[in-house]
Amino acid sequence: MIGTFFAFAPLAGALALGIREGDLTGALAIVLFVWPPLFLWWCVSTRKRLDGGLYVFTGGFAEVYGTKVPHAITWAEVRSVRYESTEYWFNYVVPFAYAAKCAIELRDGGVIEFDGTYRTLQRLAEDLHARSEPS
Repeated sequence: MIGTFFAFAPLAGALALGIREGDLTGALAIVLFVWPPLFLWWCVSTRKRLDGGLYVFTGGFAEVYGTKVPHAITWAEVRSVRYESTEYWFNYVVPFAYAAKCAIELRDGGVIEFDGTYRTLQRLAEDLHARSEPS
């Protein structure tokens, strides 16, 4: 959040400077020369920090965000896998939105829900279901 503030603060400063001075030359200089390097640095650092995903292994799967692992589950801990999807229609004619999630119920009663940010949820649910069945 702090990085986002500092990435966009020069734009607010340029706007304030342009309004106060009545001359947009200084504001334009800030936007063209100061802001792009700060914004690119923010993009790169945010991408590194948030890079993660769902990693599937032979022993289970793990949900990873940067250096944090909110869930690491073995296949033996999985009780069931449900795939749910919802389509939203405008006047029953035009589809305008689609929402999907994969809910994994664990043997201890916990539930983990994934949205579609990693890969096709139907494929993920099929993979997890196939792995959770006893051989």
